[in-house]
Amino acid sequence: MIPPYIRLALVAMVLVGVADFVYGRAVRRGITPGTMTSSQACFFVPATALWAALQGVYAWRGAALLGAAAGILTFLGLWAFMRSVSLGQASVTTPIYRISFAVTALVAILFLGEPMTLRKGAGFALAAASIFLLSDFGAKGSPAGVRPASILWALAAMASVGFLNIVYKLGASAGVAPAMLLHSQGSFFILIAFGYAWASQGGPRFSRAGWAHSLVTGACLMGGLMALIAAMREGEASVVTPIGQLSFVVSALLATWPSRRASGRARRPGGRPPPAGP
Repeated sequence: MIPPYIRLALVAMVLVGVADFVYGRAVRRGITPGTMTSSQACFFVPATALWAALQGVYAWRGAALLGAAAGILTFLGLWAFMRSVSLGQASVTTPIYRISFAVTALVAILFLGEPMTLRKGAGFALAAASIFLLSDFGAKGSPAGVRPASILWALAAMASVGFLNIVYKLGASAGVAPAMLLHSQGSFFILIAFGYAWASQGGPRFSRAGWAHSLVTGACLMGGLMALIAAMREGEASVVTPIGQLSFVVSALLATWPSRRASGRARRPGGRPPPAGP
C-alpha cells in the first residue's frame, strides 16, 4: 500500500513537470520573464486566497509569514530558470534545476533532524545519475546549444528551489494550511514580480499568449505545490522532495515528444499516419 504522502508527492511531480515544460515554451515564444511571472501572479494570488477562504484557513499570523521568504525564493528560482532556458536547452537545464532536492535533503538531514539511511543514500545517487543520463552530460563533448551561462543560471535556480522546499517544510510542520502558505507566498511574489517587470522592461507586456501560458503554469503550480506541502505534513522533506523534483522527467518527455512525433511523420510519405493493422 502506497502511503498517502507518496501519492501526493507523485501528483506534485506530474503537475510541476507540466509547469516547467510550459515555462520553456513561453520563453521560446518570446514571453519575457517579467511578463510571465507577473501574469502568473495575477492568477495565483486570488486563486489561493479563494481556496484558503473556502477552507476557513485564511489567517495572517505566525508561520504564515514564512510566505515572504517563499515568495523571494520562488521569484529567484523562476527567474533564474527562465534565464537558463533562454540561453540553453530545456531538456538540459530543467534536470539541473530539479536536482534541488539534494539541497533540501542535505539541509533537512543536517538541521531538521531527519535521519540519513542507506536506502535514502541509494535513492539520491540514482536520482543524481538520472540527471546526467537525461541531460546528455555523459556524452562526449558538450550537448549542442548548451552555454556555461545557462548551466550557472540553472544552478542558481536549483539552490533557490532547494531552500524554498525547506521553507515549505517549516510552514507545514508549524501547522500552516497549504492554501494559506501559498497565498502568503503569492502575495509577496506578486510585488516582486511587478517590481522586476517595471525595472527590467518598463512594466509587464501582457498578451494573449502570456495569459494563456501563465494560466496553465499558475494552475499546475498551485495544485502541485498544494500536494507537495500536504505531503510534507506527513512525510520527511528528504523523502517527499526528491519525488516531487523528479518532475524534470515529465518536462523532458513533453519537450522531446513533439520532435519525435514530427520525425515519425517525416519518415512516412506525405506525413500521413500509418495504416492500421500489420
